[in-house]
Parts: sequence; structure tokens; C-alpha cells
Amino acid sequence: MIKSYCLVLVVWLLSTVMPASATEPPRILSLDWTQTETLLALGVTPVAVAQKADYNAWVRAPLIPEKTVDIGLRTQPNMERLAELAPDKILISPIFKAMKPKLSTIAPVSSIPLYEEGLSWVSLKTVTRQIASEAKRPDAGEALIASAQQQLTRLRQTLSSDQPPLLMIQFLDPNHVRVFGTNSLYHAAISELGLNNAWQNKTNSWGFSMVSTRELLDLDAQLVIVRPLPAGVELTLQTNMFWQYLVKRTGHTPLMIDPVWSFGAIPSALRFARLVTAALTDTEQESTS
Repeated sequence: MIKSYCLVLVVWLLSTVMPASATEPPRILSLDWTQTETLLALGVTPVAVAQKADYNAWVRAPLIPEKTVDIGLRTQPNMERLAELAPDKILISPIFKAMKPKLSTIAPVSSIPLYEEGLSWVSLKTVTRQIASEAKRPDAGEALIASAQQQLTRLRQTLSSDQPPLLMIQFLDPNHVRVFGTNSLYHAAISELGLNNAWQNKTNSWGFSMVSTRELLDLDAQLVIVRPLPAGVELTLQTNMFWQYLVKRTGHTPLMIDPVWSFGAIPSALRFARLVTAALTDTEQESTS
């Protein structure tokens, strides 16, 4: 009788000091792709995400596992399916804040900002730690940051010290582009590589300007074109006289790299750094890393 009582007492004491949930990450719904990629990089698989196929096309890596449920659009998640899944926690970014009252009827909602005060490598580390805390994986957050920093250092050592500034663009049509400036994810990545950004003009809150290709004419830079290109643009550029003249003025062959989610966090920044380094050093690009 005394032994049984002692055993019950020990079990009770252990449960108060270390609850079972402390060793398991919460079952998380992630609406925002930035948070989704970070959770996956932390080793935490969300129970549900939004627009799974689009994520796997645009963000590319880490890929979302098959077992993760797709609950529809980021702006219009399937509330009935979400209620059935009964997640422990829902992560959103401030852009989806209008949905917070509705989502809060299903599970506690945490809004994690990234671009509100401009993006930098410091802010990327901060948001990684916030997401790791929400997932009860603070050690994994520190490990992810340390691993990324080590990889960036290795990549930096492979690059030439006289590399010209990079002009990082995405085409909207043959005559207009997004060009990424100093508060963009792409800028944060190349800065850690010791590279300079050719675009010093003012940008929007997400770190890019929408400009005519004519506004790029007088910049001495290495062009970096981020896929995907709109339908027909690649063929049009081959015969576009102004574009050919612009390329000739730069003195460098434009580099074309695979899609990288420009609104991402450390996983996307590291992927961009790998692809740019591979293109600059003419080595094989790790398109799914």
C-alpha cells in the first residue's frame, strides 16, 4: 500500500515539473509561408498549412510533407476543416490580422511580424527565435541560426573579393521589373556573403521597387535575374534591343537563378545565398536546398 502511494506521488510530482506536452511541439497551423518554411527547418511539421502546392512551387524548400493538410487559401482558409483538425496553435503574419478574431475561436493565434521595421539579418534571427519559441523548440532555433551562419561563412570564402555590386531583379513584363533594395531578404543574404547591392534607391515595405528597365541603365552592376519569368518574357528579351544594350553596358552576362521566396526567413535567405554563389562561381546550383 505504501509502495503504491509512493509511486503515485512520484508520478504526480513528475507531471507537475515536466508535463508531457513540454517534450512535444504543439500541433500548429501555419498560414504564412515564411513561418511554414521556418517550422520545417526547425524540424517541426505543421499539422496544416495554406496553399501547399503554391508553397512547394514558390518557396521550394524545405518541402511540405504529404501528411500536412492543406486548408485552402491563405486569405480564406477552410474553417470547417480547420475546426476538425483542432490545432493547438495558429501562426499568422500581421498581413492576415483581420482573420485573427475568427481563427481565435479555434485555437490561440500568434502574429509574428518580419517586415514591420525593415528586414535585416538581425531581424531574420529574431523571427526565427520567435517561431522556435512558439513551437517549443528554442534550441532548434539557435541551431538553425548557427548552421546558417556557418554555411554563409563557407560560401563567402569561395567568392572573389572584387565582385561588382549585384542588381537583383524579377521581371513583371519585358519592360518592368522588381528590383530589390537594402531592406529585402535578398539584400540580407548577399550582405552576409560580403557582396554589395547596386540598388540604393528607396523601396517599399517589402524591400523592392517597381521600375522600368530604363531606370537600370546607368548602374554598374552584375545583373541577377530571379525566376520565374512571366510567359513570353525570356523569348522577348532575346530580341529586345534596349535590353541587349543594357546588358552590354553592364559588361557582365546576366545570371539567372531559380525561384526563391523573397518574403521568406533564414531558409530562403540561405537558399538565395547558395544559388547566387553557385551562379557567380559557375558551380552546380542546389535548386532544392
